[in-house]
Amino acid sequence: MKIVVDGKYQYLAPFIAQLPHLLDEGRGELVYDGRNQVARFHEQGLVMMVKRFKRVNFIQQIVYSFFRKTKAERAYLFAEEFASRGIKTPQRVAYIEQKKNGLFTIGYFVSLEAVGTEGHLLLREVKDYDPDLAEAVARQMVLMHSRGVLHGDLNLSNFLCNHDNEGYHFTMIDINRSHFCVGFPSEKECLQNMVRLTHRRDLYEDLIRRYALLRGWDAGSTIQKAVALLDRFEQRRFHF
Repeated sequence: MKIVVDGKYQYLAPFIAQLPHLLDEGRGELVYDGRNQVARFHEQGLVMMVKRFKRVNFIQQIVYSFFRKTKAERAYLFAEEFASRGIKTPQRVAYIEQKKNGLFTIGYFVSLEAVGTEGHLLLREVKDYDPDLAEAVARQMVLMHSRGVLHGDLNLSNFLCNHDNEGYHFTMIDINRSHFCVGFPSEKECLQNMVRLTHRRDLYEDLIRRYALLRGWDAGSTIQKAVALLDRFEQRRFHF
């Protein structure tokens, strides 16, 4: 088993080494149980979220053992990359890779808990959503793109939202499929990056319009391009 712990949290290494066993025993507070599992643990005054990724198939075992970084390792590395580019994401603590017969099987990513409300609950699920929140989401996307960050799953569920007297603030989660570049990506890359935002068309078009205006682009033509990309994305997703 491979265990990598961030230098600030080396004192947690004995606890982190036990996490696979603790999860197998049903310890911790299970907060999500789907394709992956997410559980909350309290240890030495810290609240940590542990994500156990789905067990990979045999072909993926070969790929992740010899040719590609695991999702757990990428989540760990990308947390530091996001932070270095000024994009808030949960503080990384560690990652774990379990192996069997020399081949990777299951990965775990450990971070400090980030408190917030998932963006889709405040936007997609609300008929008359707060336009200030929509504007803040558009600004967050412009900020990420300006820093060369293409979030790998840029849907509203991965925006953790908080609000104070200064406005809305975001913590970005589920970042292990992200990509990075220097400066703004191309227009096509930016629009393609936003295609997963939401399938609610009025909200999608509003977010694209706000994004376009912030970038100084023509809103009408940008929405037209973005909707065409969404149409193709939905056709591939729902018909194959």
